[in-house]
Amino acid sequence: MPVEIQTFILATTPLLELRGAIPVALLVHEMSIISAYVWSVLGNLVPMFAIVFLFDPVSFWLSKKSILMERFFNFIFQKTRRDHGDKVEKCGYFALAMFTSIPLPVSGAWTGSLIAVVFGLKKRYSLMAITAGVLLAGIGVLLIVEAGVGIEERYGLQAVLGLALFLALVYVIIRKRVKR
Repeated sequence: MPVEIQTFILATTPLLELRGAIPVALLVHEMSIISAYVWSVLGNLVPMFAIVFLFDPVSFWLSKKSILMERFFNFIFQKTRRDHGDKVEKCGYFALAMFTSIPLPVSGAWTGSLIAVVFGLKKRYSLMAITAGVLLAGIGVLLIVEAGVGIEERYGLQAVLGLALFLALVYVIIRKRVKR
């Protein structure tokens, strides 16, 4: 299978998205930066369309077929809208784009698309916001990978691992403070 198609498919997966596809394309498949970016972004956008256009009809159909699924979807939609609806209304589509652009796990196109559906945001603007976020995330991941490769070449693998550990620790500390 061509490496471009492998990159595209890897970018469609929910946890990796382009955050995993770009490093694999650059470091394993040794693709060019442009090719890795384009194929990863395209792959990452496919699930967005599927979620935005199919999640509502599928959840509606499942709710009609099963009382358990009806309760599940009602609980998810009502609780999420009740707990976070005011934040989404204040921040809107710009926040959706910024959330999607953060190159961290669980903040990509999959989650952004689910947010758009659960909060009933307009599809057209949601698609534009999520696409902008994916484009920015791709640039961010490219910069991170290229910086990591440069550090590794100059200072060795231990420096890259140490830097990654340090950044992960900073992320955990900031996240704990934000939750308070």
